[in-house]
Amino acid sequence: MIWPTLYTALPTMVKRITAMVNERILLKCFVLLALFFSIQSQGQNGNTFRNLDVKIPPATDRPEGIIEVEAIFDGYSVSYLNDVVYANYGERTLAVNILLPGIETSETFPLIMFVQGSAWLPQNVYRSLPVLVDLARSGYVVASVEYRHSREALAPAQVQDVKSAIRFMRANANQYNINSAKVAVMGSSSGGHLAALVGTSDGEDTFLTRDNPDEPSNVQAVVDFFGPTDFRRMDDYPSQIKHDDVRSPESLVVGGAIQEAEQEAAVIAYNPITYIQAEKDIPPFLIVHGDIDGLVPFNQSVLLYEALKEANKEVMFYRVNGAGHGPGIFSMDMMKKVKIFLDEHLK
Repeated sequence: MIWPTLYTALPTMVKRITAMVNERILLKCFVLLALFFSIQSQGQNGNTFRNLDVKIPPATDRPEGIIEVEAIFDGYSVSYLNDVVYANYGERTLAVNILLPGIETSETFPLIMFVQGSAWLPQNVYRSLPVLVDLARSGYVVASVEYRHSREALAPAQVQDVKSAIRFMRANANQYNINSAKVAVMGSSSGGHLAALVGTSDGEDTFLTRDNPDEPSNVQAVVDFFGPTDFRRMDDYPSQIKHDDVRSPESLVVGGAIQEAEQEAAVIAYNPITYIQAEKDIPPFLIVHGDIDGLVPFNQSVLLYEALKEANKEVMFYRVNGAGHGPGIFSMDMMKKVKIFLDEHLK
């Protein structure tokens, strides 16, 4: 019968298979080691025929018809560090994506914390990196911040995370060549709301986590792109969504319909305007909003602007005619205006 024979031969078969597997693993290890030492050898040998001290004179060839232009060295090279973890909540990690000017330098740079808009829902933290590269090229460290969204944590978790990320970047200032005394926060839509809230709520202990407690979370400048500022007044103006509805982004982030009495305290606590006072130290603000925004009414930025002006705080407000909720806002011209504002207050 075949089964007794197979049963008797099984130990020998297992030993042979194990030996074959071990042999293959060892072979792979030897191949990888050989490849490693080969690369090392090539690198060492390469140094013997490459001399970077040789000065190269300008080429003398000028064939007819070529076009000559002058080199312009107008910015830093930029390196990218993706998904750098700054906080952990059980198995949930939160990360920043960092754009760094320069490659190897002892120079320090101002820091811009960018908060991507997402209606406080899961973010695409990579979405605005192409727009932010030019700020890094001009001499800013830029960090795009991930936060806990409203489906996993209610307010104030989102602003706590942004402030925690600011503290993390300051705690690692030497590693990322950051001037920790020069920090701005910038955001769009719900990210603009969080940026404004960071700017106005310094000193509010309920917005702080235990991460890097020795580092401050205050900022020296705020750029708010069309962020909500007073939830309960959003439906005072035409909008493409009903903000008072229990399913609205604003209601979801505070845990219930924003006009209900049970949510009043949470709504007031999450409005950036709540914390604006004449005697309070508030950084300079730049506000940008399109006049036909269908999701966050233009008046939301008017309310913030007027509250800052009434408290005698420094604020600049750009109304972008013909721009909606994002489209038409992030033009090259507008980003130049943003850079001028940041340069004025951080450089």
